[in-house]
Amino acid sequence: MVHHLLADAVILILASLAFVALFTRLRLSSIAGYLFAGALVGPYGLHLVAANEGTRFLGELGIAALMFIIGFEFSWPRIVAARRLVFVVGLLQVSVTALLVAGAALLAGLSLTASLILGFALAHSSSAIIHKQLLDQEEVTTAHGITTTGILLFQDLAALPALLLVGAMASGAEHDLAPLLLRLGAAVVIFAGVALLARRTIGRLFDWVARSRSNEPLMLAGLALVAGVALIAESIGLSLAVAAFIVGMVVAESNYRHHLADELRPLRDLFLGLFFLTIGMSVDWSIVVTEPVATAGALLVLVLVKFAIVFALVRLSGAERSSALRTALILAHGGEISLLILMQAIGGGLLPEEVAQPAMAGTAVSIFLAPFLIQFNRRIVTEVIATPEIAGDPEGMIGGAQGNLRNHVVLAGCGPVGRLVGKVLKASGVPYIAIERDVDRLRIAQREGHPVIFGDATRYGVLEAAGVEDAGVVVCLLNSEARLEELVRHVRQLNPAVPVLVSTSDDRGLRPLVKAGATHIFPESQAAGLGLAAQTFIALGVPPAEALARVRAIRVRLNPELRALRPV
Repeated sequence: MVHHLLADAVILILASLAFVALFTRLRLSSIAGYLFAGALVGPYGLHLVAANEGTRFLGELGIAALMFIIGFEFSWPRIVAARRLVFVVGLLQVSVTALLVAGAALLAGLSLTASLILGFALAHSSSAIIHKQLLDQEEVTTAHGITTTGILLFQDLAALPALLLVGAMASGAEHDLAPLLLRLGAAVVIFAGVALLARRTIGRLFDWVARSRSNEPLMLAGLALVAGVALIAESIGLSLAVAAFIVGMVVAESNYRHHLADELRPLRDLFLGLFFLTIGMSVDWSIVVTEPVATAGALLVLVLVKFAIVFALVRLSGAERSSALRTALILAHGGEISLLILMQAIGGGLLPEEVAQPAMAGTAVSIFLAPFLIQFNRRIVTEVIATPEIAGDPEGMIGGAQGNLRNHVVLAGCGPVGRLVGKVLKASGVPYIAIERDVDRLRIAQREGHPVIFGDATRYGVLEAAGVEDAGVVVCLLNSEARLEELVRHVRQLNPAVPVLVSTSDDRGLRPLVKAGATHIFPESQAAGLGLAAQTFIALGVPPAEALARVRAIRVRLNPELRALRPV
């Protein structure tokens, strides 16, 4: 048994490695690589691996981690502000799509029940693919990203009742459906209420964990929270994606969202990769070959109908034309929920095979096309669907931690020296943001009014959240030489041109910082003495420029490594 599982794992890893490496080398979505790998090695491909409960569970855990992180971008105040998108535009998108498809199916001769099932199945898009692709492209907080997320939220809320309805009809238990839906609604309300009431408790828990000054306990705390949410959601019959999203919104109110997002990213990507593999493995691709015309027709109807409906509704909601076009393009495909509903309907005899199989094949092909439509949504809209309005369309960012800061100062460390630098910057009207992973220092900085986020400044995700790519200067104030070198290298990779000022505790070990790309280095052990020497020269009547030149020359003689740096 263990040997069989190990063999399956090796096959899946090698297939994923081959296709993901190929697709990323071609600058295409890694999601498509996972889907193709699953289709190749799965039961409907080479039949090297069979889909099982273990891989499906890990995939569902990946969706939970993804929705947990997506919840960071939509804190409770933001979701309240976006309620029109969720409960009006989302409701209309699902309802109008379902009714139009059902109407067409009725005209084609299907029964009312079969038509409604088909309509609700095709109304859904793939939340997992869209959310991951938007995160990778940093489009979650754009105008079309916010609209898309709002619509997907309602789709996720509507998915569980739809699955329960189809399952009840398939098993002949329609009479038990009303109390079941009532219990489900009560579970959602209770879960959301408990999560909101637990905000302070969760915040204090992460405060306690963060005092260890180690990244591992925080990562484990975040993973434990996601796994615990999954367990509770399963026990009360709540959608895992919705539950994880609610808890993510709660954690978004704390100082730890950027750090946790960066810590959980590798695990999230691993589990999601397994999920996309299982999607690729679950579809019978022989239908595409045996019934190409029906499959192509189903695909065309699905993409075009959903595109037109979403565009019209988003445009009517007041969005810019370019934003509506991009939202429609991102949502113009079927999803994993569509496949689940169709499979349940086939198993219960609610849909005739000659209709359901082409619908499943068209949905599966649309899922394969989805990563490309999302990845190139801007290019398609600007080049294929040409419109002069798009060129000047602002993205409508609602901002991450750095808001709309540009050419600002990033303080990597907000201890006594960092807070002093921040006070000078604030008094001079210079925008800045600080990063601090010590909880006590973080609280002091917040009480003094400094804009500061919690996180490890050596992590790419935290640096991106602070806007290093758009920063005018980065000031490095960490108390570890190894972490300072790592920080400088990461800053250089994200923004090769930005000036990087480094403060060190002494004048030893400066060469690695020079090689890493520091612009200026200020050893604290010398700063006070050299500053005092400069003021002494000026007090003796030496012109300030000459006094600084003398101090600079002495400083370079004391530390020959600094010859490679630009003059201070």
